[in-house]
Amino acid sequence: MWILLVAVITGLLSYIFYLKRQLRSINEQLIQRLHEQNTQPITVELLNKELNSLVININRVLFDAQRSKSYIKREEKYYKEMVSNISHDLRTPLTAIKGYQQMLLKEQLTDEQLAKIKIAHSHVNRLEQLLETFFEFSYLLSNEDEPNRERINLTNILLETVAGAFAQFEQKGIEVNLPDSEPLIIHSDEEMVLRILQNLVRNSIMHAEGNVTIHTWVDKEFAYISFGNTMKDDFKIDPNQLFERFYTTDNSRRKSSGLGLSIVKLLAGKLGGSATAKIEDGMIEFLVIIKK
Repeated sequence: MWILLVAVITGLLSYIFYLKRQLRSINEQLIQRLHEQNTQPITVELLNKELNSLVININRVLFDAQRSKSYIKREEKYYKEMVSNISHDLRTPLTAIKGYQQMLLKEQLTDEQLAKIKIAHSHVNRLEQLLETFFEFSYLLSNEDEPNRERINLTNILLETVAGAFAQFEQKGIEVNLPDSEPLIIHSDEEMVLRILQNLVRNSIMHAEGNVTIHTWVDKEFAYISFGNTMKDDFKIDPNQLFERFYTTDNSRRKSSGLGLSIVKLLAGKLGGSATAKIEDGMIEFLVIIKK
């Protein structure tokens, strides 16, 4: 009797051990799929009705998820190609419109006709700027090239970018307070860093309500770029959404495409960093972090 009981207990313990081993195997296979993008189905060695049914259902879920992922990738590729094609297609008629406007400006026009042509010309220029931003964003989305990291002077690039926009800042009555520090040397993609700074400067010109203060600093791993300015008291802005595509909640931002800060966030991510915004005591600050 005791021998039979010991045998039953031993058998049950062995069965439990094998079940635990199979569960551990299933977990390890799931982890492998997650980290190595492995598409192999989950397998088990032990014949158990409930366990086999669990594995079958897991594989069904994984198959459906993989199929959905493939579909999403195809749709994203199609969308990116479509955006690129649309951007190219719009450039041709836009260039033609600008050409005809330039020809009309050379004609003998009345003051009223000349004023109307100039207004139309300004709208065409605005449309061209929006199209360029849209095209840039679509290109960055589809471009999977690794950053070309080299030794660059972050301080010089910032000063040159701000100097290039000096007339626009002056026209808006905005004073720019620049960092008074030693040149910051980092290893990064100069073109990407330049685009980040250009978009931050453009955003300040379009939306800043007071003087703009810029800070840059580095630590052992990252470089930091901060743009800050005062805000209108009645502005309702969600800082968590400012970097989202086409975010134009307040009236001032409806003048823009809503893509400039999205480009900043996208490029910061490509450079191993991030882009965030915060509002505190009537001030808004944009902070961009990139790998040093």
